[in-house]
Amino acid sequence: MTLPRSTTLRLLAPGALAFLLACGGGGGASTPAKPAVTGPALTIPPKAQAGYVGDQVTFRVAADGTGNAYQWFRNGVAISGATSDSYVLGVQAADDQARYSVRVTGTAGGTTTSAEVLLDVLYADPAVAAGHDHALAITTKGKVYAWGVGGNGQLGLGDYQARNVPTAVTLPGPAVKVAAGWGHSLALLADGRVFAWGNNASGQLGDGTTTMRNTPAAVPGLTGVIYITCGYNHNLAVKSDQSMWVWGYNSHGQLGLGDKANRLAPTQSPISAQALADATLGELHTLLVGLSGDLYGAGDNGYGQLGFPYSPTTEYLTFTQILGSGVKGARAFSLQSVVLGTDGLPYGTGENVYGQLGDGSFTTRYGFVPMGTAGLTAGSTLDAVIPGQYHTHLLNAAGDVASTGYNWYGQLGFGTATTASTATPQALTGLKALGLSAGSMSTYAVLPDLTVKAWGYNNNGRLGDGTATDRPAPTTVPNLFLGPIPTGVTPPAPAVPEGAQARGVFRF
Repeated sequence: MTLPRSTTLRLLAPGALAFLLACGGGGGASTPAKPAVTGPALTIPPKAQAGYVGDQVTFRVAADGTGNAYQWFRNGVAISGATSDSYVLGVQAADDQARYSVRVTGTAGGTTTSAEVLLDVLYADPAVAAGHDHALAITTKGKVYAWGVGGNGQLGLGDYQARNVPTAVTLPGPAVKVAAGWGHSLALLADGRVFAWGNNASGQLGDGTTTMRNTPAAVPGLTGVIYITCGYNHNLAVKSDQSMWVWGYNSHGQLGLGDKANRLAPTQSPISAQALADATLGELHTLLVGLSGDLYGAGDNGYGQLGFPYSPTTEYLTFTQILGSGVKGARAFSLQSVVLGTDGLPYGTGENVYGQLGDGSFTTRYGFVPMGTAGLTAGSTLDAVIPGQYHTHLLNAAGDVASTGYNWYGQLGFGTATTASTATPQALTGLKALGLSAGSMSTYAVLPDLTVKAWGYNNNGRLGDGTATDRPAPTTVPNLFLGPIPTGVTPPAPAVPEGAQARGVFRF
């Protein structure tokens, strides 16, 4: 049976008629499809970047061919005006973990889009801040870790237990600086707030009470802060308007306010930070360094720690000039003080019964005397002088370390512990340090690869190596890396070693 032609056509699938017309016998030849235009090959794709807020980073790309066109993207959205083979970005906090890519268009019209790469926004110079018997670490990403003695809540972990490994402290944002005292801790956040926790018997938490606290809480009234530091039980902060604020223990006038009354809340100092280069707090004294190289002190001078001559009046209730020039920066710990001179040499004053001043003697000094620099390469640039309770370290620009003073627990790092003290610095071999911090009888070093080593007294795990075993030689703190993790980018080196204040109001 033969179907009508119209029925045959209705049985064909859609589009079949066109196919028949094109391919049926006796028709013309087919037209081949044009091959797709290939985009330029990326010879150098963009790489992940890391930078501090306010820095500039540059994403770059290189591709085959000439006359290519470029378009950069942030999180998949085209960036207006970003149309060259590099994209310079001013780092802002909002850019943290943003994804950047670039589309390259060749002259023939083909396009190639790179893989996305991350930007790590950095907040802090990597550092360890040693308190009397606990330590805080801060990463370039502003994350804070704590370990050691916790009996005053100074670890900020919600209890009063010791920790023998670094444990993350919960804060409401990235930190830019940390400071550790005898039994309390401070953190300065990127938003300018200060958080405090730990012992509060003298008002060192600044909340108007004397109540101990084992978790971080904001210090009321402190906003717009750009710098913090602390002594055993008193604190100092500087705001962006250059006003200086002090609070806490004041038994010897160490707050410089003209009396000996404790302050339970931050109190504005009559001293403006505008003319200051550095500040440091010891157990019962405070030192300020002026931009012109002068040195001022307040508080106790019973052991010569202010650098004044001995007299029956050993307390200075207001900041009084000690030296008129020649000082670049200062550091204080318990009953001694050290300065780095503008001549590049170290000087010390105060308690010296264990040779911690490194001047070749065991004589307490009531005035700054030259410290030795033996153990460091002759003529090398001295970057920092770092005192502990009874020992002191010198750090030069090459990362070499020399140590002097008390070594009962191996805190000098020489590889052995001994009851004999050294009165002149000796080289600590086999260590290259980016920065150092010293506690009562322990020392911590940040290495150039941003890992941490520690040595000395380790009761309650204050070295952070998971044990309570004293270490007379530098020992790696496991699982503590102070650099950015998401991108793996090596961060820019701090402007100066940790022994100096790299970011903030102070220049040393």
